[in-house]
Amino acid sequence: MPSVLVADDDLRICKLLETVLKEESYQVYIANDGERALEILSRASIDLVLLDVMMPKLNGIQTARQVCKRFSTPILMLTALDDESSKIDSFAAGADQYLPKPFSVPELLIRMKAILRRVSLERTRYKHTTPENEYEQAICSLPFTNTESELVNYLMLRKEKPVSKAELQINVLHRDFCEFDRNLDMHISNIRRKLTQASFSKDVILTVRNVGYVFVSNQ
Repeated sequence: MPSVLVADDDLRICKLLETVLKEESYQVYIANDGERALEILSRASIDLVLLDVMMPKLNGIQTARQVCKRFSTPILMLTALDDESSKIDSFAAGADQYLPKPFSVPELLIRMKAILRRVSLERTRYKHTTPENEYEQAICSLPFTNTESELVNYLMLRKEKPVSKAELQINVLHRDFCEFDRNLDMHISNIRRKLTQASFSKDVILTVRNVGYVFVSNQ
């Protein structure tokens, strides 16, 4: 039974999601602020976080950053903020997906299943994919989100070979290709930031103009 943490200060939303998700056979935890959400994550095995942006104590962006630093749990942002800046901030903080309120329950359930399916596939692939050297092992051990890990592994398996943005969006992010979609670029930016924080070169993943990205060994 997958476990889901709903972090939202709107009690009506929490009650609705708790009812719907339990009917779908999810185990549900509820938090009404960011601090409580982190407390639950520290003591329970959570498979997915549904996270509101506007919450007391720690807002959703601050909470997402802490989740990514301390845990490897995927995050689906649920928020009334639907402007581009809010989306960019959410992805930069480590969110895997973003769904604006008001949302339809069927769409939410489909997105949740897609995230959990990707996580399961990623874990299966990781078990059967061993990095070739200590350098690659060290990169794989960095605190990437699940989506970031999928991107790194996908590029690493095709190292030295440029991979198009369309291929990454379709095969890793499971989104239709759109040249104006910045979701992929934000994930790559987050990966590079974590690489440099761990004293790797950000050029481990190079941009190939008019194509996409390439993983470069032994930077």
